[in-house]
Amino acid sequence: GECGVVAGNLSDFLWVLADGIGPLEAVLYEGHESRPDAALTALAERHATTPRRPARDIITEACTEFPTFAEDIDELCR
Repeated sequence: GECGVVAGNLSDFLWVLADGIGPLEAVLYEGHESRPDAALTALAERHATTPRRPARDIITEACTEFPTFAEDIDELCR
């Protein structure tokens, strides 16, 4: 499986999903284009405690906050 940062918290993860980006796309691809999903947007609006932002901003911020995430997980698995 793949390992990478998608969001810094659950609320931001909901906004990433609402923006049409799945966890695999967030980890494997750059240049995240918005493809809003109405049902997931409604879910995020109902449950997220962080403000709505574009997925690319959330992913970039999380990668900056957790730059060694994948290496840390690999280390735990040894």
